[in-house]
Amino acid sequence: MVRMRFLIAKLGLAGGGLALAFLISQTIHSASGSDKAADTTAAVFKSGLQVGEKVSTFYVRAITGPLKNKSVCYVCRNGDRPVAMLFVRQITPELKTLLKKIDNEVDTHRASGLRSFAVFVAGDGKELLPQVQTLAFDEKISLPLTIAAAPSDGSAGRSLHPEAAVTIVLYRDQIVTANFAYRADELRAEQTADVIRGIRALADSETTAK
Repeated sequence: MVRMRFLIAKLGLAGGGLALAFLISQTIHSASGSDKAADTTAAVFKSGLQVGEKVSTFYVRAITGPLKNKSVCYVCRNGDRPVAMLFVRQITPELKTLLKKIDNEVDTHRASGLRSFAVFVAGDGKELLPQVQTLAFDEKISLPLTIAAAPSDGSAGRSLHPEAAVTIVLYRDQIVTANFAYRADELRAEQTADVIRGIRALADSETTAK
């Protein structure tokens, strides 16, 4: 069953967040189809920052990319750009597919300033390091892969659900516009497609706004 948190941002949201959230919501709703209507009666699986909330700054240890082995605040570096931020507790085959597809979207939407980074928060840091390095090498992942600094989830990840294998937070102007959260067995091709549609809508709305 799909479990996704997606709400319209509150009125008065800075940087045109209301219009953006509505646009992305309409895009995903129309693309997903009416067969998901039954899911609305189920309890929503919530993890991480929700629509309308501000993304606070936090530091992570970069494992890949030009800032490898440094303490970095990617929220600071990305500024008001559109961003897909992932919090990962479990590496699954579909997660690898999702990361590669996000890589492709970032490359395709460079003109819109789209950025992405992933924060790995599961397990002990020393054990997690080789897993993340292997993932980046084997799957040829270009987006920055990082490990959360203390506290283990990072300030933006304190609200992560303990059962969430992956939480994807889309934001612009450091205001959340969409949230997707899945347990390990829930992230499949259909859910990956939902996330990618959301990222495309985020990037397209940024291009239209310019």
